[in-house]
Amino acid sequence: MRPLISRLLSVRRSLPLFLTVMAGLAVWQVWLTWRLMEQDRNLAEQRARERLEQVADLALAQLNSTLGAWELNLREPETLTPAGTVILLSLPSGAATVPARPLLFVPAPPGGVPLPDGAFDAAERLEFRQQNYAAAVEALRPLVERAETRAEALLRIARLERRLGHADAAFAAYDRMTGETAVSPDGAPYALIAEGALCEMAAQACAQLRAALLAGRWPLRRETFEYYWGTKDEPPKEAVAFAERVSRLFEQWRQAGASFSGRRTEPDGSLLLWQAMPSRLAAISIPAGWLDVALKLPANAGDIRWRPESTAAGRYVRRSLAEAQLAGRIEFYSVARSMNPGPGRVLWLAGAAVMLLLVVGGAYAMHRGVSRELRLAQLQSDFVSAVSHEFRSPLTSLRGIAELLANDRIADESRKRQGYVFLERETGRLQRLVEDLLDFGRMESGRKQYHDELLDVLGITRAAVAEFREEAAQAGFEVDLQLEDRTAPIRADQEALRRAIRNLLENAVKYSPDCRTVWVEGHVNHSRVAISVRDRGIGIDAREQREIFRKFVRGSAAKRAGIKGTGIGLSMVRQIVEACGGEIRLESAENAGSTFTIVLPLAESGGTKA
Repeated sequence: MRPLISRLLSVRRSLPLFLTVMAGLAVWQVWLTWRLMEQDRNLAEQRARERLEQVADLALAQLNSTLGAWELNLREPETLTPAGTVILLSLPSGAATVPARPLLFVPAPPGGVPLPDGAFDAAERLEFRQQNYAAAVEALRPLVERAETRAEALLRIARLERRLGHADAAFAAYDRMTGETAVSPDGAPYALIAEGALCEMAAQACAQLRAALLAGRWPLRRETFEYYWGTKDEPPKEAVAFAERVSRLFEQWRQAGASFSGRRTEPDGSLLLWQAMPSRLAAISIPAGWLDVALKLPANAGDIRWRPESTAAGRYVRRSLAEAQLAGRIEFYSVARSMNPGPGRVLWLAGAAVMLLLVVGGAYAMHRGVSRELRLAQLQSDFVSAVSHEFRSPLTSLRGIAELLANDRIADESRKRQGYVFLERETGRLQRLVEDLLDFGRMESGRKQYHDELLDVLGITRAAVAEFREEAAQAGFEVDLQLEDRTAPIRADQEALRRAIRNLLENAVKYSPDCRTVWVEGHVNHSRVAISVRDRGIGIDAREQREIFRKFVRGSAAKRAGIKGTGIGLSMVRQIVEACGGEIRLESAENAGSTFTIVLPLAESGGTKA
């Protein structure tokens, strides 16, 4: 046994070296796998970036082509594909849109027409020098009939009627003036002046005035539009922005004075394309979102998308719109969450995983196997030592008594009889020990044969306790027996069952150094019978209770107390009980005693009265 333990210890000492070598191989394998995966990942990243670069170049080329086609088609605006507004400007002040779109103000509205010389001199003398407003009105009426003076005459009549307090007459004059198309000398259309005056006289006329302004009814300067719009609220921002765009374009064209073309993105995100000649300018204003129409990704783009330049993290390629003669930059990126690993990466990962599993599994299996073998070898060594002690003690006593009797050194007959009784008891103890060892060997090898028969387990328990009581009494112990007064039939091997109960009784006496009472109880519950053996001895630690039924295992409390034993008793009890189709249970606490309960199935549904 010792050489075996020595060999196992040698193996255990060499185990760290083996594990170190295997760990080194595993680390090398993992490092190599990581390097190959990094190379594979870098290659995939490079391919993905090259693909993004290719898609970005193709997309910008498509954008340039689309914008060029729109510029070429500016000669025929109705053929343009995008939903935009065509602006047509001509000198000196012509401005039109296709489709028609109102302009709140124009860059160069038509100027006013001067009044005929002397036509209003008489009316002015009556109004300003003589302050004869009624006579001034009468002097103006003939001028209403003349086309070149009608609008100015109606304006002055309406003003004078308001001074005279003739509101109805003034209102009628202004209302008639709203149909005029002439422009006053200061550049304001007479109809607009009339609408403004009517708004002052009747609040409901203000909505009509603003509707006319938003419809672009008159070509106005910006200052004139803002004056008549008022300051109560602001006009629509989009309409104002469009009018400003036309004005800026006109001003740029007038300053250039030659043919030119261009592209520009406006602050609101819209696009403006124009081509100009000395006498005519054609432009198209495409609203925000034009890039979605003009920038088309190639068919093989797949998961690639574009967006304006941002601070978002990730894999992307930036391109400047300067290549398309525009300001700003856009990004091309992939919406794929991750790159699919190639078959090579999968194989390397699988290989690394298998390698690690083999190393960890092999190390664990070797460590567990060596540890179990060492523990089993140590238990076997302890068992041999314990059995040797169990045999040595009674053999020494038997030899001493036998020598005294053989040499007639005991003269007293009563003492001789005591010697014979001692010889018989110790011989029986040795016989039981030998039979236990032989039975244990047969149980371990699977050669033990049980002779099942119908038995009364409570009766077997009474007989086993009665047989053990004399031996217990000699050691100063008392057995308290409490069994139900009934029969409990089971099918079991009688000798094996008696041996199991006796082993429990012997353990209860052996491990109870202080309390001299052992309790044996028996109860029938439905289809089972339970036999319990309880003591108040040293108990068993909770951490050891699962292992206590294994062969050669003894509790640490018993070892500390120096109580000898072979460690096979409880293992035999478990095997016997399981052979009978039952189970053994343990309830114990250190220094509080133990209760071993044998639970066996009844051979029939219930017992009968004894």
